[in-house]
Amino acid sequence: MRRLLPLSLLLLTATNWLIAAPNLSYAATNSSLLKTQEGATALLRGKYEQAITSFNQALEDANLPHSRQASIYNDRAVAKWRLQIFEEALKDLNKSLELSGDKATTYNNRAAVLIDMGKYKDALKDLNKAISIAPGYGAAYNNRGNAFFQLRLYKAALKDYKHAISLMPTNAAPYNGRAKTQSMLGHPYAGLRYITRAIALNGKYTAAYRSRAQLYQHLELSDNALADYERLIGFAPKDPTLYIGRGNVYLKEGKGRSAFRDFSKALDLDPENPAALMGRGAAQVSRQLYDAALQDLNQAIALDPKLAEAYVYRATAYLRLGDKDHAGEDITKALELTPRYAEAFKLRAELAIANDKTDEAIADYRKALELNPFMDEVPAALKRLTGVDEPIKKSLKPAVKGWDIISPAKGRYVAVNARYPKAHVLLEMYGLGEPEIIDWTVLADTLRGFGLLRYAAGELPNQDQETQSWAAVGDDKKKSKTRYEFIAIVDLRKNTIVSIEPYVTANGATKWNWSKEGVTVTDAEGLTSAHTLRPAPRHVRRRGDEYGWGEDDSWRNGEWESRREQRRRYRERRRSRNLLDWLF
Repeated sequence: MRRLLPLSLLLLTATNWLIAAPNLSYAATNSSLLKTQEGATALLRGKYEQAITSFNQALEDANLPHSRQASIYNDRAVAKWRLQIFEEALKDLNKSLELSGDKATTYNNRAAVLIDMGKYKDALKDLNKAISIAPGYGAAYNNRGNAFFQLRLYKAALKDYKHAISLMPTNAAPYNGRAKTQSMLGHPYAGLRYITRAIALNGKYTAAYRSRAQLYQHLELSDNALADYERLIGFAPKDPTLYIGRGNVYLKEGKGRSAFRDFSKALDLDPENPAALMGRGAAQVSRQLYDAALQDLNQAIALDPKLAEAYVYRATAYLRLGDKDHAGEDITKALELTPRYAEAFKLRAELAIANDKTDEAIADYRKALELNPFMDEVPAALKRLTGVDEPIKKSLKPAVKGWDIISPAKGRYVAVNARYPKAHVLLEMYGLGEPEIIDWTVLADTLRGFGLLRYAAGELPNQDQETQSWAAVGDDKKKSKTRYEFIAIVDLRKNTIVSIEPYVTANGATKWNWSKEGVTVTDAEGLTSAHTLRPAPRHVRRRGDEYGWGEDDSWRNGEWESRREQRRRYRERRRSRNLLDWLF
């Protein structure tokens, strides 16, 4: 999020400003001041056209000093920026700098406009200037992080967002920026931690909800993504991109009818949106309405010929209709646009089978599996063709408690376990080296059905012995730590990853506070993540409660007590009762 700041809100009172004005221009100046205040008020209320009109009237006063004119040009630029009139906003900011000289706020504002115009390197020059004038200017660091992010200089962006947080810790924007950057660096769960903090600071910050919904989509946490899209649509019911996002979640879940409704709604709002047309075409393919799908997909490709995914969906429709020639052409086009497209290789294998080319089908299925080892239908299809089970990939290291680590692509590591074939843990890495499984713990009692996979996530930066010797939690508390350690919380019933949380980082060990319902993790920076794994049990009084094995008594003397142990105590107490106890 970029922040443009109105200067008129920072001015002194009318009396203080009029001291420097000539008496002859008092009436005109007073009128100009009134119009400036009206413009500032309209700007704060989001009435941008009205603000521009008021600022125009204020600038009609020829006796305004340069400093006042500069602030009005700045504020009018903010209103124009809000209306996405970028060229006009840029002219106003240039005029403001010409009149007032070096002002950090104006350089920051001009940089924000340049970022929206896609001129990221020019924006960096302005932001460097703003920071040199005002080294403690948090908004400028946040915007410079935005510029670095757009230039894909993610480490530089991360550094600036972190500094912006230190300067304005209660502002949600740099947390959201840091979250998006962590995701691009391969740390989506770290991104979720920062987005959660942004939302805690500003519950109406739609940019953070949008970022979180997209992260949930990426992590295939569909229920969470749908909840965020529902909230976003409540905030902005006329934003077509939100219906497209939710439609894609429905499509991934196999809910073609719901996806069709959302993509159709997006097209009602934006009839020539290629992403919405492609999505609706895909939903029609999933519903086996291939002729209708072709109409949408043809239009999507006409609007955006570089949509590789649209060619795959259209090829699927052609193949299902028996048009193998057109299907082959579209698959070839998709692979030209995206050479490592697993779905395209899978579809080409299906086409090869339809053309009785078994060897080509086997080669394409294997390529698809190499690019994405977790495509559900491909191993079974390969087995039908070859008669043998295809191994996923060779493990990088010996298994630990059944967990292997495979590397589907360079720098990407996934933990897999034959006992839990659908629970794939994408291991986030933070230091040099390959990951290593340290331990696997299956939780019991009220948290049964969940497991903790602890792994090494690379070497820590070089530190002196004193900094390296902080204590961790658990068996290794006396050992000096030289590597990052993280823990993946795995839901074994849903085959999903609840989160990946830090255990040991460069700043020290993380605190894990457990309860009957879940865990709260607080990292060394003070960032907290709370995970409710089980809803709090409702107490229902029933036979046996008075003997100590009701819902309230699974925690005794500082330790978890299993249901079996509670029943055993109850039976012992029943046996210990004498005849008078039973009679009375």
